[in-house]
Amino acid sequence: MVRNLFKFGLGLVHVSVAVASSSTQYLTTGSPSNPPFGLPPSDFALAIANPVSNASFPTTGYNTSIPAGPADATGNQVPGWYLSISVAANVPLTNASDSSISAKDKKSKFTEATVLSLVPPSTHQEGLDAESWRVCAIVFPGGLSGGKTEVAQTARLDGTCAALLPSECIQGLQINSVANNPGKGEQEKGACGSLAVPDACLEYFGGTVGVGYEIGSSNFDQTNRRYSFFAGASAPVGKDNATALVAMERVVWPVVITWTHFSSSGEVHDSAGWLSCVKAPNTTKWTTATNAGMGKGKSMWALIVALVLTGVVTAI
Repeated sequence: MVRNLFKFGLGLVHVSVAVASSSTQYLTTGSPSNPPFGLPPSDFALAIANPVSNASFPTTGYNTSIPAGPADATGNQVPGWYLSISVAANVPLTNASDSSISAKDKKSKFTEATVLSLVPPSTHQEGLDAESWRVCAIVFPGGLSGGKTEVAQTARLDGTCAALLPSECIQGLQINSVANNPGKGEQEKGACGSLAVPDACLEYFGGTVGVGYEIGSSNFDQTNRRYSFFAGASAPVGKDNATALVAMERVVWPVVITWTHFSSSGEVHDSAGWLSCVKAPNTTKWTTATNAGMGKGKSMWALIVALVLTGVVTAI
């Protein structure tokens, strides 16, 4: 456990960044409660309810029922925590409030969206006790570099980043994520803030900064029983744009989950940070493309061309 070595910056939302994949894509980021492009949360929730691609990866988590106090909380790992990723196609921009979306695009354009969630064990009670715990997710929206993204398309990902990143990089991110961790009454210091990519990781990442999101009762999805904390959306495209959808499925998302347990006085008692690399399956093929409305008429030929160009298939 490491503390007081690194100062967080401020968290960001609605930032367009280039995602490092085989075909560079620009993303607008936010969260399900504050969706990209200023979409109403209810509209966004409805649009992402039926993803075309999803996966879950095990991650390290703790017994968050341990109250504030002297207990070694981050010494009590519990199984059953997962990071979940879902990709949805053809999310309408009809009610987008962002000024970057024109009235014309609201009628004719769509976006492909990714949602990241932390799924608790079945024994976990709804919500987190903010008096005892602070849990943050730091997402690196630039993804991994083109070379590492390519490796990930065939690598056997297990929830860690061991197959993609050297141990020096992984350890550096995990240590820095909980360094200079502020106490409960010091939220203005950036409790769930941004995190710079350390030098040992720069050549492997598509960006230089991770964005922090707080995980708590406010983003607990009761229906699906998960904390949905991040949403990323592609630049506006026409309906059934297979190129944008395939590019979204190819992105590798490095995510650090930090766990901070408070003392009775509100100071940091102990903390831990764990890096995961999550990616949606490459499922934009005949069946899922048809279900997403991509298997009709000319759009099917567009799908064939897109799959060839993005390397999902080499010949038809």
